[in-house]
Amino acid sequence: MARLVALFVALYCYFPSGPAFADDASKLLVGSWRLTSWTIQIVGGDATEPFGPNPKGRAAFTPDGYAAFIIVGANRKPATNNEEAAALLKSLLVYTGKFTIDGDMFTTKVDISGNELLTGLDQVRFFKLEGDQLSLRTAEQVSSVGIYQGKKVVGTLTWERER
Repeated sequence: MARLVALFVALYCYFPSGPAFADDASKLLVGSWRLTSWTIQIVGGDATEPFGPNPKGRAAFTPDGYAAFIIVGANRKPATNNEEAAALLKSLLVYTGKFTIDGDMFTTKVDISGNELLTGLDQVRFFKLEGDQLSLRTAEQVSSVGIYQGKKVVGTLTWERER
């Protein structure tokens, strides 16, 4: 019986909160990441770059589990009228929220967003971390926006760790 208790104590000390895979991945993401590419693959069709070939963006992950994303289109210029101001807003994607990791699934519970339709929703992505490169990919989904409306698409964002 004493051996069994010692085994449980040893296991508890070794695994204090259960398997730590998600925790470990969260810790590896902490910091600032620069966007290197964003593509949307139309299933059975071409890949496109919704914000152009050189979008700008940053993702920040905090030690307490929050993420913030900001992405803007390439070659933006200051607006001189309402129409140009509206176009600038269409070339901006921003949201923040608490994130969780389960296996290769990365979920952000959106608490603030530039698009109020996203606030309160979960943004689910699949992630792959290889050294200083992070890839976030959507599941295959039917798009409800812009030129992709009604088409099955997969979006992929590639990030590089900033030092």
